[in-house]
Amino acid sequence: MIDDVQKPSEDEADSELEAGIAERASMATNMAYLRAKKLYCTVVVSKGGYVVEERPDGSEKILGVSTRRKVLAGVPISIRVRTV
Repeated sequence: MIDDVQKPSEDEADSELEAGIAERASMATNMAYLRAKKLYCTVVVSKGGYVVEERPDGSEKILGVSTRRKVLAGVPISIRVRTV
């Protein structure tokens, strides 16, 4: 006879795994930023609605306006390159 053991469904297991993706991605991004700054590299970030280049000497240069938009899970987005 087969025992019916309560196992979480695959959807529940997937949800648990996916829940940690954003947190891990955030940590990895922050670690990469800190490593680049430690190695005196130029870093491009979004600050106050602008795309800003942070240079190793501490100076900053505004590269453009940040066009942020809300991203929804499962909805594809298209990315177009704009030339200024």
